[in-house]
Amino acid sequence: MPQIFVRVDAWSLAPDDPLFVWYERAVAAMQAKARNDPTSWSYQAAMHGTYTTPTQPLWNQCKHGSWWFISWHRTYLYYFERIVRAQIVALGGPESWALPYWNYDGGSNHNEIPTPFRSPTKADGSPNALYTPDRGAGINTGLGLDALVTSPAAALACPIFVGNTEFGGDVTTTLAQRSSNTGVLEATPHNAVHGAMGGLMGYVETAAEDPIFWLHHCNIDRLWWIWTQSHVNTADARWTSQSFDFFDAGGAAASLTSADVEDIVTQLQYTYDHQVFIIRRPPMWPPPGWEHPMHWPPPWSEVRRKVVPDRGPGPDPTPGYSRQLIGATEQSLRLVGGPERVSIAIDERVMRSIQEEPATEHQGRVFLDAEDIEAEHNPGVVYGVFVNAPENPSRDELTADHVGNLSFFGVERALQPRADEHGHGLRIAMELTQVLDRQAADGSWSDGRQIEVTLLPIPLVAPPDRPELVDDVPRLDHEDMPVTIGRLSLHFA
Repeated sequence: MPQIFVRVDAWSLAPDDPLFVWYERAVAAMQAKARNDPTSWSYQAAMHGTYTTPTQPLWNQCKHGSWWFISWHRTYLYYFERIVRAQIVALGGPESWALPYWNYDGGSNHNEIPTPFRSPTKADGSPNALYTPDRGAGINTGLGLDALVTSPAAALACPIFVGNTEFGGDVTTTLAQRSSNTGVLEATPHNAVHGAMGGLMGYVETAAEDPIFWLHHCNIDRLWWIWTQSHVNTADARWTSQSFDFFDAGGAAASLTSADVEDIVTQLQYTYDHQVFIIRRPPMWPPPGWEHPMHWPPPWSEVRRKVVPDRGPGPDPTPGYSRQLIGATEQSLRLVGGPERVSIAIDERVMRSIQEEPATEHQGRVFLDAEDIEAEHNPGVVYGVFVNAPENPSRDELTADHVGNLSFFGVERALQPRADEHGHGLRIAMELTQVLDRQAADGSWSDGRQIEVTLLPIPLVAPPDRPELVDDVPRLDHEDMPVTIGRLSLHFA
């Protein structure tokens, strides 16, 4: 029987646990290797992305905004972990070593970066290879990430893998480093955590240089594993047969397809420490016993809606439902760190035409798209998106009305692509259906002729036991790095 390596929660370990000690030693040894060595720290990081030219084989290969996002990164982690383990063994460490994961949604102070990554020196005064000063202000002193940034609840609630605003992202036809088919897991918590962390983690070309990158992606990989406990990946051959090239522990060329990495235990010989999953979620909606159809305020009342339930295990259907534009902003938005609130009018002529169509034509779902997002640089600020929120919402109201996040991780690569790609603004889509259902039911949304959208920058948070850190929370204004959104659009499917 092959050995099964176990990835554990970093916050379940003492700061001086041997797992961290050996990781730090391996990172330092890899950082000392020549940059053209495929097993060096800089080479491995550059495989995700780099500004360095000329490039080496397999640099700048990451897949973002793509339905290959999670399978490419799982393969990347797998080979990286083997390289680190081989380095640890060469240094006299344990052959059972495996990467830990950062469960930033684990409650308590788990939203903070784990302690071994915060200090520039180790206990003996020597440099700490797990530390970098190039993180967002306050991260290394103990500020945490907001739950709106870290929660995987929306991703884990997705019933299927493929599709607009589904778990794994929409069908992608090119292996570009950056596409516009982002899945819910990639949007939040993946992109949102990158955006909130800032520093090296805020840019595709530098993210993997930060040792915490690998713990973040272990958590994203763990969430995919959790999702597959009750759902199935797509069987589409365009996804399953796609092969990704890497280097193995000895620096030899290696490759795996998406289908080769679906079962982490039998195919890759690793697992995660917890078999029972506790995911922090907002109050359940719909509540037990509640039944569709839900009548929304006019002009929606006569629209026949059938809501597709969580399908659970079973074949992944080919996405085929059409999305009809039912409203959009007329002017672009410019984000510079303050709140923005816009009203999107519903096109009643389109709604009347929908009413005349058979109910079987629709899934009864509403989507919000942020289109043509452009910026010269990621400002390091994540914006929460809220629908029909009150003017001065409480924290509970914000959580209830939250439909997603706008993170600008990779925005530079979208506008300045590689030679074989085309430039484009980012597009981020999110589903509003469940929030609108609840608001229609409780009466908080009574004017169906418009939908109010609020964009709020999400700050870092001070831990309850260290309230003095509130003074370290960085300002969110970014006048010098504005972000433009071409339009916000509503779609009915």
